[in-house]
Amino acid sequence: MAEGAESGQAVRLVGPAALAFAASFVPAAADAQQVPISLAPGEVLLKVEARGSHVSAPDVMRMTVGTVTIGRTAREATNANNEVAAKIIAAARALEVERRDVQTSSLSVDPQMDDEKADREGRAPRITGYVARNTLELRIRDLARAPEMIDALFEAGANSVRGPIFSLADPRPAEREARRKAVAAAREQAETYADALGMRIVRVLQLSEASETAFMGSNSLPNVGALSASVESGVLQTGVTVNVDYAMVPR
Repeated sequence: MAEGAESGQAVRLVGPAALAFAASFVPAAADAQQVPISLAPGEVLLKVEARGSHVSAPDVMRMTVGTVTIGRTAREATNANNEVAAKIIAAARALEVERRDVQTSSLSVDPQMDDEKADREGRAPRITGYVARNTLELRIRDLARAPEMIDALFEAGANSVRGPIFSLADPRPAEREARRKAVAAAREQAETYADALGMRIVRVLQLSEASETAFMGSNSLPNVGALSASVESGVLQTGVTVNVDYAMVPR
């Protein structure tokens, strides 16, 4: 597991007399969210942007499982689909997937039409049967059992398995670490500028942040009935970017 922090590119110095003038050049979208800054006599505004990151191993994998069945009537197609879905859910429960981690994400029943035959015969298309589709979303919390889970799903009658999407069950610890690193990087950057200018940091005026989580690894699962799938969980990089406004005074 690796961790890191990196400095941003944006640094601005604004004195008290130029503060109102400089604010007029802030884009409208950013200006709408900006809190007015008040500098004391002799203070200079230093605006710093910095980023911190933390790398974690994911502990949740989400994937979608699809079933498609055909019947002469809508009820027949739906009943057949329900039977397959029940087998898939039972297979997931047998591998200790909790009820809260199984969710229907889409369900549809559509008619099949004999369009090509109707065109040849010069008549209106007729319904020849029905197609029922059901998509389940599963969350796997024991990633070591993911290949076994995929095999079991296909054996239970799944037509497709798609994903994975990896995440953290509780992202807050990673966010806290990334946040600490971002703030530390911003402070280090600010002190470097202050020292080079013969000044010192006296207070923080305001702070804002943006965060993101990026997956670093392979995101492939088979979408046909191939068994013994290989699943690599990779790592997740949680990043936080902070914009900090400091007040400086001469040393």
